[in-house]
Amino acid sequence: MQNGFAAVALLGFLGFGGDNVNFDTLKPGAAPPNWSFSSTRDGAQAHWEIRRDPTAPSRGNVLEQVSGTPRPFDFPVAIFDKVVCRDGDLSVKFKIDGGGPTKTAGIVWRYQDRNNYYLLHFSADEKNIVLFRIRDGKAQAVPVIGSRPGSVGVAHDIRVGQWYVAKVVFRGSKVRVLFGNRRLFDVDDSAMLMAGKTGVWTKGKTTASFDDFRIDKKN
Repeated sequence: MQNGFAAVALLGFLGFGGDNVNFDTLKPGAAPPNWSFSSTRDGAQAHWEIRRDPTAPSRGNVLEQVSGTPRPFDFPVAIFDKVVCRDGDLSVKFKIDGGGPTKTAGIVWRYQDRNNYYLLHFSADEKNIVLFRIRDGKAQAVPVIGSRPGSVGVAHDIRVGQWYVAKVVFRGSKVRVLFGNRRLFDVDDSAMLMAGKTGVWTKGKTTASFDDFRIDKKN
């Protein structure tokens, strides 16, 4: 499995196949096509739109979550509706722009609905990267292979205003996380093996930008 993971990660970074969205041809101020947006617990929606960003990796437009939500445990999600897959290579570039005391963004896969999906969670205030399964609306951290019992994710210095690239390679129960184009950690979790959609995520008052979203469907 180690060699297989290495091969699929390399192919993904070289750019063979898949759906790539960089938002550059879209009109600023509008919502992007092929995307939908989850509501908060009271039925309201956080505001996502295309915006110009001169710092963007592709030097054009980004998808930005511009409003945040007043409650710290609301989780606005933007879902790419075009691709449904069980196995795939998912990558995105992201920047946490700001927010309240919580400054957290993420990427999601195997998304069924707002209460059931996997989430790779990047926290600028907690300075860590954690993989969660969201099941029946409850978040459970998925242990990193080789980590100490009871530990959560890995420590990492995530900074507000800086662009990062993250990638998830998922095959059945096996998940590999790459950050900054290098392997960060692996997990093995068979709790949610059904096909689903992919997308991006924020928490509470966090505002964040996303660019060069790519999903390569494998199954």
